Amino acid sequence: MMLTACHGAQDGGAADKPASASAAQTMARTLSRADVVVARPGVLRDTLPFTGTLTALKSSSIAAEVEARVEQVLVREGEMVKPGQVLARLDSESLDQSVTEQQAQLAANQSRLKLARIKLDKQHELLQKGFISQLAYDEAESEYTVRQGELQAQSSQLARARRQQADSVVRAPIAGVVYERKINPGEIAARNARLFSIADLSVLELSASVPSQWIGQIKAGQQARFSVEGLPDEVLGDVVRVNPVAQSGTRSFLIYIRVNNADGRLKAGQFAKGGLVLHEERGQVVLPQDAVQDLSGHPWVMLVEKGRLQRQPVRVLLWSQTEHKVAVAGLAAGKVLLAAPLLGVSSGDAVILPTDLK
Repeated sequence: MMLTACHGAQDGGAADKPASASAAQTMARTLSRADVVVARPGVLRDTLPFTGTLTALKSSSIAAEVEARVEQVLVREGEMVKPGQVLARLDSESLDQSVTEQQAQLAANQSRLKLARIKLDKQHELLQKGFISQLAYDEAESEYTVRQGELQAQSSQLARARRQQADSVVRAPIAGVVYERKINPGEIAARNARLFSIADLSVLELSASVPSQWIGQIKAGQQARFSVEGLPDEVLGDVVRVNPVAQSGTRSFLIYIRVNNADGRLKAGQFAKGGLVLHEERGQVVLPQDAVQDLSGHPWVMLVEKGRLQRQPVRVLLWSQTEHKVAVAGLAAGKVLLAAPLLGVSSGDAVILPTDLK
């Protein structure tokens, strides 16, 4: 009977073990997909936000050099032009006549100078023979000098007339797109009046205002990343200049970012919003900012290891407060950890991971 009792007691102990395991399973906290994150390597950038407007690096406004009636306008807004391409023609009849007149006067002055040269040579021979006085020779020499000056002045007037004649044909000074046209055939183009505006959109530039506390971390060559309305992809640019003088009133500094736009997808005047890359980490584990505890002291994360929570120290490589993410070392890729602190749980607690975790 005693053996039977002992045997019965043993059976009761064995029956309690599954009950204890079931109780422990019941006490484990079930985590949702939003509670956990998988450690994965990535790219993290610490950026300084900025906004600005894109402008053409090269642009030109073409004004009328002469006052004349417009005969032809050969381009419209939005058309691409090359350097030296004819944009418009102005009435040059009066200018042509002026060139002809100046050419005739130049020919007359050349003849007078030639005659003065002959007279001077004759007077020199006579002076050598004693047939004339020195005064008579000096008068001939003075006349020759005057004729030389008249010829030079007339040559300058002819050059000016030819330049004005050439200015009646309006040409593009740079390659680019015509974005403004101010004249039409038949109108009178006033001298110095703006006729066309051209912009070269192959290279754009934007200026951004930066707070004074950040200016010491900015230098030429740093990368900028920004987006514009209408384009899904991020655009890259480079800092090319930093204005060393702060703006009055705001005490901020202007930086200038240059963008290659050879494909023409960006347009001048578009509003850009982005960030200047101050520091970048590649290939390191990147976590949400809330997943790392005690960021400013001794940072750590809460791992899920074999169904239990385990505190794991990490080293912060980069803390991007603009992206609310942290790049860390000391944590292997693929590890599962809490995405943020959870109330009522601590290191050593049993947890159950969500079934859809990948």
